[in-house]
Amino acid sequence: MTDVDSYGQLVMSNGAICPLANAAQTEAAEEEILTAAAYVGSAQTAGTFVNETLGSAIVRHAGITCENDTTYAFCRSAGKIKFALPVSGLNGGYGLPGPLPYPKQMVSGDQIIVMANAASDRETALSVACTNGEYHVFSVTPAGASDTHEYVSILTGLGVGQTLVGRTISHAFAMGGNNAGNFISPVYFLNGSGTPIGSVTPNDPAVDTGTFEPCFVPVALNTRAVIGTDA
Repeated sequence: MTDVDSYGQLVMSNGAICPLANAAQTEAAEEEILTAAAYVGSAQTAGTFVNETLGSAIVRHAGITCENDTTYAFCRSAGKIKFALPVSGLNGGYGLPGPLPYPKQMVSGDQIIVMANAASDRETALSVACTNGEYHVFSVTPAGASDTHEYVSILTGLGVGQTLVGRTISHAFAMGGNNAGNFISPVYFLNGSGTPIGSVTPNDPAVDTGTFEPCFVPVALNTRAVIGTDA
């Protein structure tokens, strides 16, 4: 894997901008993206810059683009996901920065973490927001033909039901990785009987933008999120 360009922005409730840039984003690894030194004087952790400089710490819109593919991006706060960010791949991200369904306040030390993948990487990710304001990110790397490649938490490796039991997913988007010629289904949320109760169509990270769209899914312990591929 190589280093690629990554860039983006956070837009605060007062309209202030936190510019982000990383000219050496490592592919296939989660990596922090710092403030763009060319515009704000130094490369800092986003949460610290926002709180010390911008006059508002509430993020309402955000967006991250990486040179090849972007799988997901999120704000890490005390080891947890505070919010997931809309993302795009090499074409720059029409529609970014996109709105967060539930604006979030950053605190000093909060980091923006980005997963950039090579154009050939098959990892696909699912970013969700719940009605209680909670966000989470799930991923899977399909290998071979299956109707039920299951998405698991990027933090714990647990499925959607075990991670978000009792919550209701209200918004979601998915980035498809290098699977456009292999998908045979949308992302389906399945109940315990294997019946779809919600769906999301993945975006091609090379040409599409992933932004939060309405998706109503009450989550039970046995809820799963899966996707099908034919190879």
